[in-house]
Amino acid sequence: MTIFADNRHNRTKEVHFMVKELDLTELHVNHDVKTLHQNGKSRRDKVPFAHLGVYKVSTRDANEAIKRVEAALIPELIPMRHQRMAASAFAFFRGTAEVMAGDMVHQTRSKINVVASGDAHIGNFGFYASPERRLLFDLNDFDEAGVNSFEFDLKRLLVSIVLAGEANQFKDSKLIKLVERASEVYQFGINKAMSFNTLDRFYVSSEIHELFREMQVDAEPIAFVQPIIKKAMQHNSERVVDKFTTTDALGHVMFRDVPPKSIHVTDETYKAIETGINDYRQTTRPDVNLLLSNYHVTDIIRHSVGVGSFGTRCYLVLFTSNDNSHLVLQVKEALPTREFILPDKKRITLAQEIDEGQRIIDAQRILQKASDPFLGHFNLNDHSYYVRQFRDMKESIDLTTLDWQNFKLYAQACAYLLALSHAQSPTVPTIQGYIGNKAEFNTAMSEWTAEYVNQVKQDYQNFVEALANHQFEPVTPTTDNPDN
Repeated sequence: MTIFADNRHNRTKEVHFMVKELDLTELHVNHDVKTLHQNGKSRRDKVPFAHLGVYKVSTRDANEAIKRVEAALIPELIPMRHQRMAASAFAFFRGTAEVMAGDMVHQTRSKINVVASGDAHIGNFGFYASPERRLLFDLNDFDEAGVNSFEFDLKRLLVSIVLAGEANQFKDSKLIKLVERASEVYQFGINKAMSFNTLDRFYVSSEIHELFREMQVDAEPIAFVQPIIKKAMQHNSERVVDKFTTTDALGHVMFRDVPPKSIHVTDETYKAIETGINDYRQTTRPDVNLLLSNYHVTDIIRHSVGVGSFGTRCYLVLFTSNDNSHLVLQVKEALPTREFILPDKKRITLAQEIDEGQRIIDAQRILQKASDPFLGHFNLNDHSYYVRQFRDMKESIDLTTLDWQNFKLYAQACAYLLALSHAQSPTVPTIQGYIGNKAEFNTAMSEWTAEYVNQVKQDYQNFVEALANHQFEPVTPTTDNPDN
């Protein structure tokens, strides 16, 4: 166990690193910044930018990879999951992290590793509250997080920029230029981070106005985020209760059923999750654990969200305090990272899933500038879960509503934030030495992105055709209990 003093929260931040899934030993550095920077420059000879820009086509069936993941999901939710993925090539890309993870195994890598998001597409950034109730903008999904080459995250972001932009009917020529610009902003972010000392990098803020100021963006262009900020500020547990619950004849507050997306769990599952919540409390900070002693569980519902994670075991837990106020926590199943699902595996075994929740919250605490104080995890019936607040000052930007100017700004903000997240790893001087301010690096990223976008579109077309031809057979549940 490693303990960090986190003065951003004025609290001690306890992070449990597990050896198997989030082994940080390879990120430890024993050289000064100058040496690390030079090592990065020397790496260009071993891994030229041009090699990073070549997409190496791998022989695989994307639909088979999707089926392997879906074998671990709740069968009755698969049709709705398919419907969401079929909405667009971007939606398909969001829902198939396993496909790109498998493809990246065959690509040239810089082998300059960081703690990586693993799924840093443009839709996985959003607003949330710091413990001090300041509204931050940052990465907000870490299900695929682990140690990986820094360009994996960057490439996934750049591909998503093109796909999301095409969904908005923006011209391809503009989007490819934006990809190069976003890569350039990532460079700028790495160089900006390296202008700070080590502690200042750790304390850097992602408060939205400060973020754009660091990016040297005028205040006027960020006016489009003001309605989103206002909406996010209104999100809290009581608003969730108003929206998601009803009151029965006895005056008890309970969640609404909206099958199959949202349904109440069996008594057996209810009791099991209550037990899991007790275990979860032991993984939270002492102050949060004490706070939770004011509450008791009053309802639990299975509530599926997202695209890629739609179909996992995901629950909302309603807590009622002794003063009759409420707290809503989300309990979300933590599957192994998609790259762990190898071609010869037909399903995720239960033993493989244990402790994945810890990996996810550890990565979230590292990559976010401040994190939800209610983060924690537990294992239940051979499954791993992580816990967080539900919709507490959380809000995402609807990309389909953005005009071209605001879409450009948003994409660049995501690239800048990705750089700041990567800068939490001690290898950031090596990244800086490797990419420098070289336009050739951005050209390579753009070339790879253009090729891979074509691959995604082909995979998407194959997926839509397979659905039309009923080639996705019902999957076998991995458990006898549909709630678990």
